[in-house]
Amino acid sequence: MSNTEKSIVLTWRNENYGQVTGAVAFRATIDPYPSEAAKARVVRAYKSAGFELHSARQAWLAPEAVESIPATLVEKLEALGYQVAHQGVVPDIIEQEAKATIAPAAGPKM
Repeated sequence: MSNTEKSIVLTWRNENYGQVTGAVAFRATIDPYPSEAAKARVVRAYKSAGFELHSARQAWLAPEAVESIPATLVEKLEALGYQVAHQGVVPDIIEQEAKATIAPAAGPKM
């Protein structure tokens, strides 16, 4: 990996138990490990997308299950220069976007 490539893996989680219902949640792994300034930019992206750190669960939660929140987060991270990958309980909107990207364009057969 060159110095210019940055990646982040969002491990989506089902944190809807106990007093939490209808939430979207994730944990993240960033490579290479970010500087303090880069970490602060990523945290601002999480927060501006609607996520809050839930310290007891050690996960980022969006307490309001707005369907577009995961996609908004991805857009903000990509704007910071990260390649974003997903694993775990991936939200439907992310899976739909991935399928749309992979689907071949319809066109004439040669």
